[in-house]
Amino acid sequence: MSQLLNLGNLFQRPLVPIGKNDQNELKQIYPRKDGIAQAFTHWLIALWWSEGEWSAGWKVTVFPVSEERVFWSVPPLFHTTAPSSFDNAWKLSQAILTSSRKDQLTDAFVHPYWDDWDKL
Repeated sequence: MSQLLNLGNLFQRPLVPIGKNDQNELKQIYPRKDGIAQAFTHWLIALWWSEGEWSAGWKVTVFPVSEERVFWSVPPLFHTTAPSSFDNAWKLSQAILTSSRKDQLTDAFVHPYWDDWDKL
């Protein structure tokens, strides 16, 4: 297999474009060594199953992505540290999606570690 796995072929979901405000914020958050801004085009909002020694459940992670590179080439913009139920993770992913549509994802979820499940 000479190509990377395209998860878009497995999960048919509409793309979540990054707005202009969020693009400008990402330039500050993810600077390149050569000074040229990285070109991100979409958000990857992922729900991950996590099992640890003391807990198990769903985590939410958000990556800025582009079609030119794999999503893990930059650290996530946001992720939860403690697992929760699928319902909570889904609700959080929908809140993130709403913030993205308003071009305010970086304003609402710029802090990378979030565990305030009671806000949902």
